[in-house]
Amino acid sequence: MNALGRLRASLDANPWLAMFLLLPFLGILPPVPIDETRYLSIAWEMRQSGELITLHLNGFPYFDKPPLLFWLLNLDWSLFGVSLWGARVLPVLFAAGCIAVVQKLERGLDRDAAGQAPWLMLGFLYFQLFAGVVMFDVLLCFCVLLAFLAVMQWMRDGSRHALWLMFLGSALGMLAKGPVVLLHLLPPIVLARWWVLSEASRPSWGRIGVAVLFVVLGGVPVLLWALAAVKHLGLADAKELLVTQTAGRVVESFAHNRALWWYLQWLIPLLLPWPLVLRWSRLRTAHAVTMSSMAARFGLCATLPAFIGFSLVSGKQLHYLIPLFPGLCLWLGALLRHDPRLLASRRMLAFSVLVAALLLWAYLRPGDMTPMPVSPGVVKALFTLTATLVVLSILLLLRPNELMPERRVAWAMLFLTIALLPLIRTQALGVMDLRGLAQTVAQMRQEGVPLVRAGNEPGLITFLARLPEPLSTTDDPPQWARQHPDGFLLVWSSHALPAGTQHLTRVANGWVGLRPASAWSAAPSGQATSPAETAVR
Repeated sequence: MNALGRLRASLDANPWLAMFLLLPFLGILPPVPIDETRYLSIAWEMRQSGELITLHLNGFPYFDKPPLLFWLLNLDWSLFGVSLWGARVLPVLFAAGCIAVVQKLERGLDRDAAGQAPWLMLGFLYFQLFAGVVMFDVLLCFCVLLAFLAVMQWMRDGSRHALWLMFLGSALGMLAKGPVVLLHLLPPIVLARWWVLSEASRPSWGRIGVAVLFVVLGGVPVLLWALAAVKHLGLADAKELLVTQTAGRVVESFAHNRALWWYLQWLIPLLLPWPLVLRWSRLRTAHAVTMSSMAARFGLCATLPAFIGFSLVSGKQLHYLIPLFPGLCLWLGALLRHDPRLLASRRMLAFSVLVAALLLWAYLRPGDMTPMPVSPGVVKALFTLTATLVVLSILLLLRPNELMPERRVAWAMLFLTIALLPLIRTQALGVMDLRGLAQTVAQMRQEGVPLVRAGNEPGLITFLARLPEPLSTTDDPPQWARQHPDGFLLVWSSHALPAGTQHLTRVANGWVGLRPASAWSAAPSGQATSPAETAVR
């Protein structure tokens, strides 16, 4: 077997390796405001201050998230260097880990599994996109999968080491995103007597209770961290960390408050490309047959109860559902084993044609109007990359070969996702590229220009400008402007910023820019202050 054959065999056996194809392209997208820029700034402040316990944003204690992601980002930067690309390596690694654990979990649940679930996991467009952005959800998905693997082992054969792996997965999940991990882990545990099909190995209620105990005990490390984080804080800040944040998200969300049915309207786009290639007329029959599969039953337990739970919680974002993908893959993989014709892979040609049409539209549009314009040579190279990958996806889908449908679709989707990155960069996220503003702030700071930030600015540029400490904050811009007539204020608003604001940059839900002190002092009475808004967490 030649080198190419060995590579192909290795990829066939280890689909998680395919995720590393994203690595060379992680720098195409600019840092995504507001979330990614905020998390990078928190990690950067941790690195600059050396404070590993109490998180800080703009110099103030930050209680909205636990610390695991920020610890890992600093470890990542120590290995790969401080950069946006280096930070984005981290979610790619965890995405590859998710696919590897899904593969092991599927084999443990169904001995006859041929590896459908990991390819299904690899193929999700949404999963591929978020694998290249610094967020919590891919990390949480990996932690949940570790615990799922332990739940399967414990319920099936009572393996003692599985309890400690279960505790580890729960503890890491708690440290990644808090108690929400229980919404993922408890349903497969409580329903274990339904998905374990063998009478001989069906778990007792006592074994189920032990699993619940170990999963709940996974909250001990995050509780210890929380107590340490508030040790030097006042009672009000401690209450904010330990009570208000969690309760507020469950009952009356501070942000992203959506209707009960909100997720349903987004399910088809969220699950692409699989709804596109699924032969829906065969689904009902295949589902009835697969109820004899442990993988299918486990997948349903890992998906449906958590989906209902997330629908009931007031705060909703699509990326919250990423940890539900593995359960869906286990269920759909079982369907494919009973009906290999369930997927029509050539329907993916429609997606290839759509990306080609977007490329043509982008090529014919006027020049780049983004805050950091891309040179014509770079744009040409990016569009050439897109065109090449679109052609590769079409050839893969049209050429007869022995690839199973889920593998063909997953590879085509990976090519098309990478092909979309230049289009997303030049046509969507480019207008939100804050690096030009950050460079201006860094230069002004070096030149000694007085600079402060308005109190509601959500930490957009601290990392991007590599500030040794966050900008000082003013809650009274007019007074500061009178005291520093040559200064500038970094201001953010969910509405258009006042006239006179320089380096104005659009972000996902607002605008950010630098407003000269002279503009504040010249503003009519009643218009001098920045909108009194709270930054969206």
